[in-house]
Amino acid sequence: MHWSRRFLLHLLHCSFYPKQHESTSFHPPAAGHGNIFEPNPEGAGKAYRWYFGGPAGSIDMPELVGKSTYGEYYQGVDNWFTANNVDSVKDFVQTYVQDIPECGNTKKNGTPRPLPSDGYVKHDSLGNSHPGPCEVWCDDTRVFHDANCAGKFAGEVPTKIPIDLKTCKPASELVFYWLALHVQPWQVYINCVALDGAGAPGSSSKNSTSTASKATTAPTYTFDEIDEGSVGDDADQGEAAETPVSTNAPETQAPTATTAPSTSSSKCLRRRA
Repeated sequence: MHWSRRFLLHLLHCSFYPKQHESTSFHPPAAGHGNIFEPNPEGAGKAYRWYFGGPAGSIDMPELVGKSTYGEYYQGVDNWFTANNVDSVKDFVQTYVQDIPECGNTKKNGTPRPLPSDGYVKHDSLGNSHPGPCEVWCDDTRVFHDANCAGKFAGEVPTKIPIDLKTCKPASELVFYWLALHVQPWQVYINCVALDGAGAPGSSSKNSTSTASKATTAPTYTFDEIDEGSVGDDADQGEAAETPVSTNAPETQAPTATTAPSTSSSKCLRRRA
């Protein structure tokens, strides 16, 4: 990228992120790596009216990755979570970080949105970013998790994250969590979207996902340190899931209802009391 554009982006990021207080475990947001855009969150206050793709905060915990190298940071975190009885990124944030905003740079109770009709939450740049676990929650039920989302969705921009529409339909809120593992301190991203309660129109599909999946070895990435979070909101949102085509039964025989076998391996994780 030309140096003048990098400088302009740097100035824009500086204007978007006002200073916040610091503690031993929390740092003010730095340049961001994007956000979900379907369903679409709202920025929290004037400071984030036009851009809320920055991190909710940063965490000083080098022990999360142990002695693992960059490409295996996510595996180090997964091992640390297991050893310390941490069930999820949400659990980690709520247990170990005290001063991080609950919804990051987005509103807790914004304008209610419908669920995506194709059963995929869309993120503008997750598939071309840093390793680390991400999750989607509908109220207190986890409907997606992967230990290394950048590896799972490598090269997919925008990124389509599968969720269980049936589980999410009665929910009042959808929340996206992501722990980005590139340099210390680690960045935490949180996007909240209020749901309208109507569910996805004309769809009750369930996409396949696993709450306990172990991602394969992530590809090696190289990144421009200044040009972060520059993926536009007008990115292609991808095609909707393919709808099965029904066939007509013979005139002399009534159609026989059959139950299609489920292809989903999804598991929903509920928050511990």
